[in-house]
Amino acid sequence: MLNTKKILAFLGTLLGYNFLVYQLYIVESDFPEGNITNLADAYWYSLVTLTTVGYGDFYPVTFWGRLIGFLFVIGSLGILGYLLTELNVRIKRYLKNKEMGLLGTKISNHCVIIGWNSFSKQVAEQIVKAKEPLAVVIDNEEDLKQIKQLYDSKKCFVLQTELNDFESLEKVNIKNSKRVYINFDSDTDTLVYSISLKKKYEDLKCVVAIENIELKESFNYLGIQYIIPRKEIISKFIASYVFEPNVALLTEDLISTSNSAADLDICETKLSSNSPLVGKNYTSAFVAQKEQNNIVLLAVSRKGQLIKNPSNEFIIQAEDILIYMANGMQKELIVG
Repeated sequence: MLNTKKILAFLGTLLGYNFLVYQLYIVESDFPEGNITNLADAYWYSLVTLTTVGYGDFYPVTFWGRLIGFLFVIGSLGILGYLLTELNVRIKRYLKNKEMGLLGTKISNHCVIIGWNSFSKQVAEQIVKAKEPLAVVIDNEEDLKQIKQLYDSKKCFVLQTELNDFESLEKVNIKNSKRVYINFDSDTDTLVYSISLKKKYEDLKCVVAIENIELKESFNYLGIQYIIPRKEIISKFIASYVFEPNVALLTEDLISTSNSAADLDICETKLSSNSPLVGKNYTSAFVAQKEQNNIVLLAVSRKGQLIKNPSNEFIIQAEDILIYMANGMQKELIVG
């Protein structure tokens, strides 16, 4: 309906414009001292006037010609006002779309957080602190403003959109993300959203944190890569603090993101076929890394299976993921 009105308004304006030009030609061409002698001159005068150029090579000399010319002058002000208003609207729309992230991002191999609350904020802080690229998808302006204040736009891309608009997730380059953390206050909402998301993007590697451990099988069935039961993790930490407090302190320190290059972290690196570690047995690799780089190997992940403290005869292969303890400077010494 709106487009129809615009079309009719445009056609009406075009018809009125051509009528006035023709009338200008009629009243001026019959006047002996007039300089608008043909229809082409009338069109040229109208266009020069409407565009506010005003060369002055043609001008009306009759009363009715000047009256029509006055209408063209008024029309030029309307056109100029319309153009300036339209330009202002488009600039504001562009800036608003940019702020909301609707222009998209080209980052890849990044983490994506869908949904925002105090828990996802803590997760985001760890990711940003680890200098990993991050994108956050939220659905309200208040969260957008909060995230913009917390994180530099170079470290964290934010998209404000309807969370159920899965097409818009292309704007965070979700297909090329490393992990997607789905975070809602309700486990049911998380499950329903995960079903729809995996239906649209089947190959996504997703992480969820749930309260109800009974729903773990449902998330497993969907192919969610990592399902973290919050209460179970918390209970394990509390129990560890009760009977092994030093172990708990070390674990907490290692899994949190380091604040400086000297802080220890548990890290992982995927080995390429060119890595010098490929073909070595675990013991020789362990000793070499400890002696040369002060890096402690802890485990190996192979084809999705985590092998903790492998045997001495275990041979390291290409595509293995090494899990090790190192600080920010040492971890760069592992050749993937």
